[in-house]
Amino acid sequence: MKHMLCFGCGYSSTQTAKELLKSGKWRITGTTRSLDTSNSLEKIGIDAKLWPGTQLEDVLGLATHWLISIPPKLGKDVVIEYLNQQPDDQFVNLQWIGYFSTTAVYGDHDGNWVDESTPVNPTTQRGKYRVMAEDAWEKLAARLGVPLFIFRLAGIYGPGRGPMEQLRKGNRRKILKPDQYFNRIHVEDIAGIVNKAISTPAARGIFNLSDNLPERSDKVIDYAADLLEIPKPAGTNFEDAELSEMARSFYSESKRVRNQRIKTVLGYELAYPDYKTGLRKQVQS
Repeated sequence: MKHMLCFGCGYSSTQTAKELLKSGKWRITGTTRSLDTSNSLEKIGIDAKLWPGTQLEDVLGLATHWLISIPPKLGKDVVIEYLNQQPDDQFVNLQWIGYFSTTAVYGDHDGNWVDESTPVNPTTQRGKYRVMAEDAWEKLAARLGVPLFIFRLAGIYGPGRGPMEQLRKGNRRKILKPDQYFNRIHVEDIAGIVNKAISTPAARGIFNLSDNLPERSDKVIDYAADLLEIPKPAGTNFEDAELSEMARSFYSESKRVRNQRIKTVLGYELAYPDYKTGLRKQVQS
C-alpha cells in the first residue's frame, strides 16, 4: 500500500487525499496545527498528526509520497528545516515529492501571458519567499534522488470557498480595477492533477495549475450573483477601496497563466476549464 504524508492538510491537500483514499490503495497521514481539524481529518480516514509537536519519524520511514502545502514564513520553510534535521536514510521508501507553490512567483506582467518557462520575478514578499522555498525543495529532491513536482497554484475555489460562498455569506465587496486579471483553479482539478502526476513520476518539474480563462474579479462576482439570482454588488474603485496590505498585494500583479503542460505532459483534462463551469456546479450542488 502506498503512503502519502501531507505536510499541512488544508483545503487542497485534503481534497487530494480524499481522492486517493477512494482507490483503497492508499494510506494518508496529514499534519495540522488544529485539534478541530485533526478530528475532522480522522473522520474521513486520514491519520492526523498535530505538528509541529508530534514526532513524525515513524511516518517518515514509511511514507512513499510527500505532499507539502505549508507556506514559508518569513523566508523559512519549516518542513525543509525539519527534514534537514533527519538522516537521509530515514526516507528509504520515498518515491515522489509534490510541493504546492503559487503563480505569484512570476510577478507582474501587465496582463500578458506567462508559462513555466517564464523567469520568476516576484514583486511581493510572499512571492519572493516562495521562490526561496522552491529552490530549497529542488535541492532536497536532488540530494535524495526523488522526482519533484512543483505545482504553481492559481487562486483556489470550490465547495465552501470562492465568490459563490462569499456572496452567500453576505460579503458583497466588488473591487473595480481595469485590466486586472486573476487566475483560478478548482480544488477538484488540483486533486486530479496531483493524481496524474503521481502516476507519471518521470514527468517531474514545474506545472502551472490554472484554468483556461483568466478574468477580472468583478466579472466573476457578477456571474456568481446572476447564478444565485441576486442583485450584482455595487463596485468600488481599487484606488478608493479600504483593503488590508495582504489584499492590496493581490492587485499589484496582473498576468494570465498558461496551463498547457498539465495537458500535454500529464495528459490531464480539466473538469472545470473555466470559472463559469465551476460556479455553475456549485449552484447545482
